[in-house]
Amino acid sequence: MTFGRIVLLIYLAGGFTSSAQDNAYLQRRNQLLKERSRLNQTVWAQESEAQRHENTLVQLWDALLDISSKKSGDKFAVFKGLGLEEVRLGAIDKERSLDHGITKASLGAGKLLKTTEWQGWLDSMKAAGYQLIQSEWHHASFKVDPAGHATSVVTIVLHIEQPSTQTRLSIEGPITVKWRPEKTKSQHPRAESVDVSTLRILKRTGKPAFEKWFTLDPSKPDKPSGIHPLLIYDLDGDGDSEIVAVGCNTVIERNDKGSFATKAFLRNWERFYETGLLADVNGDAHVDFLAPNGTGDMLLFPGSEAGLLESKPLGRTKGGGPLQQPTAFTAGDIDLDGDLDLWVGQYRISYLRGVMPTPYYDANDGFPAYLLLNEGGGRFKPWTPEAGLDKKRQRRSYTGSFVDLDEDRDLDLVVVSDFAGVDMYLNDGKGKFTDVTDKAIDERHLFGMSATFGDYNTDGKLDFYVAGMGSTTARRLESMGAKRTDDPNVDAMRMIMAYGNRMYLGQEPGKYQQPVFKDQVARTGWAWGTTTLDFDNDPDDDLFVANGHSSGKSTKDHCTHFWCHDIYKPLSKPDRAMHEVFQEIHKGYFDKSESWDGYQKSNFIMNEGGKQFTNIAFLLGVADEFDGRAALSDDLDGDGRMDLLVVEVRWQSGQVLHVYHNALQTGNHWVGVHLSEDGSGRSPLGARVELETEQGKQIQVIAAGETIHGQHRPTAHFGLGKSSEVKSIRIIWPGGKEKHLKQPSVDQYHVVKAP
Repeated sequence: MTFGRIVLLIYLAGGFTSSAQDNAYLQRRNQLLKERSRLNQTVWAQESEAQRHENTLVQLWDALLDISSKKSGDKFAVFKGLGLEEVRLGAIDKERSLDHGITKASLGAGKLLKTTEWQGWLDSMKAAGYQLIQSEWHHASFKVDPAGHATSVVTIVLHIEQPSTQTRLSIEGPITVKWRPEKTKSQHPRAESVDVSTLRILKRTGKPAFEKWFTLDPSKPDKPSGIHPLLIYDLDGDGDSEIVAVGCNTVIERNDKGSFATKAFLRNWERFYETGLLADVNGDAHVDFLAPNGTGDMLLFPGSEAGLLESKPLGRTKGGGPLQQPTAFTAGDIDLDGDLDLWVGQYRISYLRGVMPTPYYDANDGFPAYLLLNEGGGRFKPWTPEAGLDKKRQRRSYTGSFVDLDEDRDLDLVVVSDFAGVDMYLNDGKGKFTDVTDKAIDERHLFGMSATFGDYNTDGKLDFYVAGMGSTTARRLESMGAKRTDDPNVDAMRMIMAYGNRMYLGQEPGKYQQPVFKDQVARTGWAWGTTTLDFDNDPDDDLFVANGHSSGKSTKDHCTHFWCHDIYKPLSKPDRAMHEVFQEIHKGYFDKSESWDGYQKSNFIMNEGGKQFTNIAFLLGVADEFDGRAALSDDLDGDGRMDLLVVEVRWQSGQVLHVYHNALQTGNHWVGVHLSEDGSGRSPLGARVELETEQGKQIQVIAAGETIHGQHRPTAHFGLGKSSEVKSIRIIWPGGKEKHLKQPSVDQYHVVKAP
């Protein structure tokens, strides 16, 4: 169940007492709407013109989507119908070869085609069997010269397939649109010419690396059902991973024939929020399930020899617990006493009752986070102020993880929050934390959604990657120089907050810095779930990013309202007049007739030796354009190739799980370690796994809470390339206890129990 969505609908339905005599309220509401209109005609006049011209792009994108949804119609005819007088095509300027048969080419100045020539070129592409599968059209900049001629730069994505040859093309980059002069303003201005000579083309022939394996679809229009939280674990100890979709009380497991079957997760299941944890919380060497239910209680389902199915919940409080919207959940032994402690972060939805995060770049006015210290046997006591985590506890947090960030053998804390970004805390080894954010990273601000850990520049040091929102609208406003004067901080932070995802590379212990190639991994769209995986065992860490905020019936976008109005003079207390303004202005967003950063494609960012990164999602078969949320990776069939799991949000009916099998043949070797809790009572959460080969060191950490609404299995998987030998694998538990595997066999998983 998407509880955030339910709460949103409840609040938007009302929540204020009304009165026919409330003239003051009506007067203020009308004043707010008039002020927005005035600003649109003055400060944002050029943006208003940009929006009018953007209507033509919306019309084009909607037409292409409509043909795709109906699976009938001629997309080439849509382009012909634009009536362009000139199109400048590009000629290949530079081309280079990447792995897996992929070529990457940039274009330079090419042919200038008149209307008849351009339409003939479209006919030739259609005759050759090319099909436009997906597209994106983002209005990146807009200007009008002194003579009144308007020009736009539009960043586009075209995913094209030629089925007869199994060829896929991914075309991305900016195009320049010159608009026809208008005697009178129309709702849909017409483009006069387009220059597409600055695009980049990726090409691959052959079957996609990832194949759709299966889909779990519990969604129902009359009774929405969820998937989140999505957890991966070896529940029965047979070596295979089980997939737990808690939101619909389902376990997916492989049977003896290699296919997948489903069964119930808990017989005593109830509604939960979209976060949860599988771990040995009470220290009896059996995996437990811990999650907050719909009334705010934190419930513990203790495991046993028989598993979790028949387990009854513990921890319920009369009348419900203190949690209001828990979204972030992690565990680790922060005081090194041998048991798991907990950190629970919460969210607070914007726009409800007229309230917005204040300020939008450093908000600390949400529902409080809690640090809970395990006293043994799964009994916890509050420890937030004592731990030094009180000051920023009211972030709107989506994820958080206990990880050893400074290599001193205790667990530190990384928190990722919307409307704030990253906060980092170092642990003194006794469960007391110091905020080192400003000293530890070079830029913490973003609309943070999730995090993932790896070694992206292959130097043997721990790095991490945080997903956020990259906004085309903000970049367009910045290029115009359009700003309000009533709050300079809002404008000063605009491009910092709208930058997108951020990658932090480990320097000296406890210090992290963004790389020179940061732009290559930043602007995937509105990013949510992320996961690190070496999909081709080459060996370097690749990234998958699930994108898309809210896709409605039309691609008409609501982002302009946010950047031009909503973040200025925000209210931290309920306000009826502002509530009504939001309902009116954002009606298309709330009822899903329109979009907000919708129809964005998932990104699969291939690592090219730690120096360059390229999005090859469409070439691999995983560039879905649904609204993605949780994203996880796991070797579900144990063949040494990492598979993908992605959750789709269907706003009117619930959530759907898509699972992709990695079928890429490379001949590369690999090795893996399954960390087990059986027999020790010590959790693998927080462990650090280091691999040593002739080529150097690789590193992975075992953490919970990093990917939004999900949990990975406590497994470390390493690609080895053509090397068939490993010197050693070292596993370091919090506190410093270690286990060493000397020259372990490759192309298999090794089970390691905690000391």
